[in-house]
Amino acid sequence: MSGANGRLEELEKTWSKARTLVEEIEEEISSSQTRLLDLMTQRISFEKLNTEHLPAFAEKPYVILPKASNEYWVIAPRFLPFQIGWLERQTDSYNIFIVNKYIDWIAPLPHDLKARLGMKPYLSQAIVKDRGDLSPALEVSPEEKEKAQEKYRKYLGSSVPNTDNLVYIQKGKEFELIAELIDDGMLPYEPRPVMDSDLRPDPDTIQLRDYQERAWSKLLDYGAIGVFWAPGAGKTYISLYAGNRIKGKKLVVVPTATLREQWRQRIRDNAIHSHEWEVQTYQYITAHHLEKYQKNQYKLIIYDEVHHLPSNTFSKLATLDTKYRIGLSASPYREDGRTEYIFALTGFPVGLKWRELISLGVVQEPDVRVYLYSTASQKKADVTRIIDSRVGKILVYCDSIVKGKRLSRELEVPFVYGDTRNRMEILTENRVVIASRVADEGVSLPDLDVVVEYDFLYGSRRQEAQRAGRVMHGKSEGEHIILMTEDELTRYEKRLYSLEEQGFRIRYERRH
Repeated sequence: MSGANGRLEELEKTWSKARTLVEEIEEEISSSQTRLLDLMTQRISFEKLNTEHLPAFAEKPYVILPKASNEYWVIAPRFLPFQIGWLERQTDSYNIFIVNKYIDWIAPLPHDLKARLGMKPYLSQAIVKDRGDLSPALEVSPEEKEKAQEKYRKYLGSSVPNTDNLVYIQKGKEFELIAELIDDGMLPYEPRPVMDSDLRPDPDTIQLRDYQERAWSKLLDYGAIGVFWAPGAGKTYISLYAGNRIKGKKLVVVPTATLREQWRQRIRDNAIHSHEWEVQTYQYITAHHLEKYQKNQYKLIIYDEVHHLPSNTFSKLATLDTKYRIGLSASPYREDGRTEYIFALTGFPVGLKWRELISLGVVQEPDVRVYLYSTASQKKADVTRIIDSRVGKILVYCDSIVKGKRLSRELEVPFVYGDTRNRMEILTENRVVIASRVADEGVSLPDLDVVVEYDFLYGSRRQEAQRAGRVMHGKSEGEHIILMTEDELTRYEKRLYSLEEQGFRIRYERRH
C-alpha cells in the first residue's frame, strides 16, 4: 500500500508542477500580448489604439483580394508566422502571397481559407476521355453540356451521337483543352488504372514511407501522376519502385547530363531489371532523335524536373508513346505563365507541404543566411574565408562560367559545368566543389553540409528553391549561404521569396 501511496504523491507533485508551468506560460502570453499592444500603441500615430477590432484581426489576420479567375492575393503582416501559396513580394510590414488552384492541388489549403476564397471549378465535371480507336471526347454533366460547348468551342466538335454528356474533341487539341480546363480549376484526368497484367510482385528492394505509398496508390488508380515534393523527399525512389513493379520498357527524361549520370547509378543500384531502363536528356531526344523515340512504345516514362516540359522546345516529348507516366518536380511553377501545362502534361497531382516533410524528419530545414556586401570585390574576397572557416562538404554555386573558372584556379578546387566529364564523380569525391547551374536540379549529395551561392540567375525563385534543396538531403541541418551585394539584394530579392513561402527563417548579416 505504501508503494501505491508513494506513486500517488509523486503524481500529485508532477501534476502540481505542470499546473504551475501552465500558469506561468499563460501569464507570459498575457504579458507578451500587453507588450505588443503597448508597442503598437506607441508606434501607430494615434492617441489611443482602438482595440475593438483586435478579436476580428486575431480570427482573420489577412486580407483577400481577387487577382484573376480562381487566383487571389492574400496579404498578411510579416510579424505573423503565416505562409501560404507563393510569396509574390514583400513590403517592410506585409507579405503578399498568390493563391490559386495549383497551390490547393499540391498542398491543400485550410478549409476555412478555401471557403473564404470561394475558389470553385468552372464545371462540376470535365474529363477528357481516351476512347481507344474512337475519337477522344470531353465528358461533362448533361446539365452543363451547352455551357462547356460555348466555353471550349475552339477545341470541341459536335456532340457524340446517342449520348447526352459527350462532345468530340478536335484532332490534336487534347493537350490544349486539358491545359485550359486546368486553368479553369478542374482536374480533367480519366482514371486509367495500371493493369494487373502489367505488374510484378513487390520485390521488397525499396521500402516506401506512408506518403510514398499514397503516391503509388494514385499511380495505380490513374496511371499518370505528377509528384511535387520537396528536394530529398524521395521522388526518385517512388519512381524506381514504380519501375520495379511495372513490367516493360522504361524511359527517364532529365534536364542535364549530371542528372543522367545520377539516375543511371540509381538504376544500377536499385532496379531489378536494369536492362528495361533508359535515361536520356530532354536536349538529346528533341535535338536529334525525336522521330526515333516517337516510334518506340514504353510502358512507363518518367519526366524528371517536369517543369521543363511545357517549354516550346521540350513539349514535343509529351507525345512519346507510353502507357503510364510520372512527372517529378520540387518547384512546379514557371516564370513564363505556363504553369498549367506542368499539370496538363503529367497527370494527377500528388503533393505535400515542405513543412510536413520537415516535421516527419524526411528532409532537414536549412540554416539560411544572406551575407551582404557593399561591393562585388568584397563578396569575392569573402568566399575563401567562408570555406576556410567550415568543415565538411561544401558546394559553391557560380552561374558565370568565366567567374567559375577564375574562382576554381584561385581556390584550387574543381569547377563542374557543361563541358565537364564525370560530373557526379567529381561532386561526390571532393570536399569543396564549384558548380554552375548544371548542379541546380535533382543532384543528391546526402553528405553535403554547406551550399554557398556566389553567382546566380537574377531573381529566379525556382533556382533558389532548387539550390536550397541540395542541402536538405542530409541527416543533420545544413547551411545555405547566399552572397549578395546591396545592389543585388535590391534587384533580385524576389528569389528569396521561394524560401520564405516555405516558412524558412532567413538571417541577414553584413560582411566587410
